[in-house]
Amino acid sequence: MSDIATACGVSQATVSLVLNNAPGTRISAATRDAVLSAAVKMGYSTAVRRTGRRPLIAMLINEVTSSPHVAGLIDGAGEAANELGYLLSVMPTDADGEAEQAALNHLATLPFAGVIYARLITQQVTLPSQLIEWPTVLLNCYAVEKPLPSVVPGDLSAVMKATLSLIDAGHTRIAYIGGEDSIEASRERIKGYRRALTMRDIPVDNHLIIKGRWTIQGGYAAFKRLQVLDDRPTAICCFCDRIAMGVYEAAKEAGLQIPRDLSVIGFDNESYSGDMLPPLTTMQLPHADMARYAVEKLAEMIAAPRIQHDNHRVKLECEMIMRQSVAPRVAFRKQS
Repeated sequence: MSDIATACGVSQATVSLVLNNAPGTRISAATRDAVLSAAVKMGYSTAVRRTGRRPLIAMLINEVTSSPHVAGLIDGAGEAANELGYLLSVMPTDADGEAEQAALNHLATLPFAGVIYARLITQQVTLPSQLIEWPTVLLNCYAVEKPLPSVVPGDLSAVMKATLSLIDAGHTRIAYIGGEDSIEASRERIKGYRRALTMRDIPVDNHLIIKGRWTIQGGYAAFKRLQVLDDRPTAICCFCDRIAMGVYEAAKEAGLQIPRDLSVIGFDNESYSGDMLPPLTTMQLPHADMARYAVEKLAEMIAAPRIQHDNHRVKLECEMIMRQSVAPRVAFRKQS
């Protein structure tokens, strides 16, 4: 494939896509004909084209049932694999080391092409030794000791964007209700909140930062603590939509209207967030785009196995879903 790519003046990835007859690729007819012609002249053949079988890539993921986010990871990877002419096999390991090793041992007996090593929640991982020898891309996780190409969400920049949007709406007393520090996303998001305030010369008030459970009850309890402050917040940035739902309930009990008296931004774009009253402005995790990137990067590695690929950790931007829970700041009504 390297010789064909050189002869045609294209990348090895393009040669791989043409020779594997990958559907959905945007390769011109002229380029496709040139690659096929060069392949014939050089005597290139591939068992995949003769048998019609697609190369197998495996996604190892620690869990698939506890969160709706897994659908984005699997759907994005499956669509990209199909477009590039690969067959995706998802292998849940339930965060069990023995199950993961059994899956890797099984893969070693198969003619597979590469591995997507995934985690449901963004985290640092310690990689099994086999993955260093196989084409592997890390999805929603990363390794430090033995770095491989990885893709994770831009949690820090996402909360920066959310906080800056509240500042642009005139809010300066902005609270942040976060999750536990044991979760990397929680640590990154609070950094984004602090950085946004600093960028706009707004002092960080630790009384406005509450960490705890990322649940409806956690959001409810956190707002109750904010409510007793002398200088209460006029806006709240939440670690997740469940916390925002708890804030909604507590604000309603306090006689406050969202967004007239209190602006709220969530995170995750859960299925119910658009049905909240009012519909919740929230940040969308780019799970499908991350999975697509991981498969496309893996395809490059498979197509050019002798090339040293970068080990960069790519961070994809989170989209802000604008709804009706944010409004320009008005005087915060005091409750009797």
